[in-house]
Amino acid sequence: MRLLRYPAFLSVSLSHLGVDVLNGQVGVLLAALSLTLGLSNAQIGLIATAYAILGSLTQPFFGWLSDRDGGRWTLAGGVLWMAAFFGLLALAPAGWALPFMLLGSLGSGAFHPPGTARAAQVGALGLAGQAATAASIFFLFGQVGLSAGPAVGGFLLEHVGRPGLFGPAALTFLLGLFTFWALPAGAGSPSRPAATGAHPAGARPLVVPALGLLVLILVISGLRVWAQSVITTFGPKFLQDLGLTSSEYGAVVGVFMAGTAIGGVLGSSLADRWSYPRTILLSQLLSLAPFVLFPLVRGPWLYLLAALAGLFNGGPHSILVTMAQRTLPGRAGFASGLILGLTFALGALGTSFTGWLADRTGLALALQLNAALAGLAALLSLGLVLRRSPAPAPAPTGD
Repeated sequence: MRLLRYPAFLSVSLSHLGVDVLNGQVGVLLAALSLTLGLSNAQIGLIATAYAILGSLTQPFFGWLSDRDGGRWTLAGGVLWMAAFFGLLALAPAGWALPFMLLGSLGSGAFHPPGTARAAQVGALGLAGQAATAASIFFLFGQVGLSAGPAVGGFLLEHVGRPGLFGPAALTFLLGLFTFWALPAGAGSPSRPAATGAHPAGARPLVVPALGLLVLILVISGLRVWAQSVITTFGPKFLQDLGLTSSEYGAVVGVFMAGTAIGGVLGSSLADRWSYPRTILLSQLLSLAPFVLFPLVRGPWLYLLAALAGLFNGGPHSILVTMAQRTLPGRAGFASGLILGLTFALGALGTSFTGWLADRTGLALALQLNAALAGLAALLSLGLVLRRSPAPAPAPTGD
């Protein structure tokens, strides 16, 4: 894959892997701490929401900052910050684990906007304008991290205990140092290159018709992330209540996130060749059945349904990010922070509601709510299809 020949792309992609390995451990860590600290489903949902909110709502600010300074310090510093606090989390008493985890989320918030913008800048050049496909490769590393995180974290918690989580944190710290070395010092903002090429001179950063499109994209993406967060946050607790070990429920959630990673690449490749809106609609419709059936099956069927749910739910991720970037030409860092930050914040608030609902109706029914979220996202996707937008033009080098 020729994109990996670019040190800047390789470094930010590997850092994405490390950051999301740590992010992926939050669900299994909360499930383990629920036994030590006596956390209810609602409290687990609230803590997961606080974690996501801190790492999400700060992203537009970090994206704005990276557009001004080139993103090197924000990007690499975010990786190092997150790794340091997760390392402290692994070694601290149980009462300190949650504060360190919450502080670590700020590193994720700092990394994602400049990381997305930098990877897409290099990717648009390396893949001849196939912006969604290029973005999906960068996101693939993150989704692999989110897939490996629960499996790695569950195994370490079962066999080593919480100190075992220091290993992934230390490796992520080294990736942050590699990223700092690989990105050129004093580089200009990735979203403002010397030759933009694709946008006409004088194009305004945001026009009124694009604002409505941006809101629609944000809501659809928020619903998709809500469903994903419900699986990663409450899937471990649901399976723990069924008697599965931390290694087993970590593996199930890992399979879900692996499906999300594969779905993101396949969906983006299809969208670049077919249609962005229709690909989003199709993926959301196909996710309905796996979400309904997931809490009802046992044994190997759990892994199959988890993989299918992740595959179809993850399909639109890179497509939606790319569409959002195009509504804010010339501001790739800010646009990335806006779409990632606000949608993950919406997903986090939804996860908190799901935790409240689970304490009243049971986790199985709360997990099946994901099908309703996918159905609503599909309905809203019809709005994208009916816009009859022209085929997407090649992305600018700064998106």
